[in-house]
Amino acid sequence: MVKNQKRGIINAIIAYTMWGVYPLYWWLLQNVGATELLINRMFWSFITLLIIIISLRRFSALKQTVIGILAYKKQLFLLIAAATFLGVNWMIFTFAVVHDRILEASLGYYINPIISILIGVVLLKEKLNRYQTIAVLLASTGVLFLTFSYGTFPWISLVLAFSFGLYGLVKKLIQIESFFSLFLETTLMLPISAFFFTSWLINGTSTFLQPNITYILLLVGAGFVTMSPLYFFSKAARELPLKILGFLQYIGPTLQMMVAIFITGEDFSLDRLVAFSFIWIACLLFSTSHFFLRKPDLENV
Repeated sequence: MVKNQKRGIINAIIAYTMWGVYPLYWWLLQNVGATELLINRMFWSFITLLIIIISLRRFSALKQTVIGILAYKKQLFLLIAAATFLGVNWMIFTFAVVHDRILEASLGYYINPIISILIGVVLLKEKLNRYQTIAVLLASTGVLFLTFSYGTFPWISLVLAFSFGLYGLVKKLIQIESFFSLFLETTLMLPISAFFFTSWLINGTSTFLQPNITYILLLVGAGFVTMSPLYFFSKAARELPLKILGFLQYIGPTLQMMVAIFITGEDFSLDRLVAFSFIWIACLLFSTSHFFLRKPDLENV
């Protein structure tokens, strides 16, 4: 169990680091439009995973996985739920990046760890020690302060937080190999993505018909960029308690915040500095909480 958790922590760090910097990729495509960018993410994610399956000759294993899912309807329901939550998350995040609202998106991913931790405690009966409880309260204070200081109702932040929190819960419950789970999730999205992708090609409005090879290559690469962190996250979600997975997630929005401030030029006010200070103190306390206990146990960290 300890070995699995160490591997899970590494997978989570890789996933959240990728998510922290990949707004830069979508920012390069901000002239494409949020809807077309979303559809291309769905479509090319499926194509990318399909190519990998063909290359690795894993059709037989995939067939057995599908047979098992059809025989156990609960797993099919969980897959549909995962695809739905993931699609909503992609849609809102893409909208935020294209419309220069990366900081609002990063706030959503600051809220999400608290959602994940609460889900773990309430639904999965995970337990927090007293230091972790204090850390959650500190982080919640920072998030509430940031939310109220934002000035408007942060609907983007809240949709991102809840959609990804629920996605993490579902991924923890899905008993399918991470790679196949991702492929089947994108397969469920395929009817929508293929319809719009083909329609835009036929009516002549697709970016693929424009003489801009850079945008075309970036859109094709969207599949790999989208799937890479999701693969590592899927593995981490099965290996870690949600309370640990949740707090590690602060890596992502912190990097997104730095991208927004130093690269895309969004404003970083004193209010945000105060709020993020609460959050990072909470992260430090949560990550070192086991050192304050006489009998540290990695399973309860």
